[in-house]
Amino acid sequence: MSAALTEIVIESTDPGRAASFWSAALGWELREHQPGNIPWISASGDPLSHDLKLVFVRVRPGANPANPANPANPGIPGIPGIPGLPGLPGIRLYLNPVGCELPEEIGRLTSLGAITDDEGPDTPWVAMIDPGGTGLTVLPTRID
Repeated sequence: MSAALTEIVIESTDPGRAASFWSAALGWELREHQPGNIPWISASGDPLSHDLKLVFVRVRPGANPANPANPANPGIPGIPGIPGLPGLPGIRLYLNPVGCELPEEIGRLTSLGAITDDEGPDTPWVAMIDPGGTGLTVLPTRID
């Protein structure tokens, strides 16, 4: 027996903008779930398929966005952070460039609204933050 991972829910300060960013970044069609017009994306775009879906919701009242590097988020005292991303727990999504090299992918994601989050010049990857405040890391290995 096993389970299938079918959804990752991403809390965001701006779920619509975050969903639009990830839709363009991954090339997955943006969909909405009724009721509530909850934005989501998946490779198939089929709501009945069991492929992995990214679902975007607004940060719960009183909660901090999931991204440890969100500049609008002051951090949670006493929770150890990731080096360079102190103070908050959170989700990070990891991407590999497809059809281009790392600098081109960083430029593309920046043009879609992501910002870089400086982890220092000695890392082979690039840390970024999507428009909704979720952390992402672009890995240096191109996959085609």
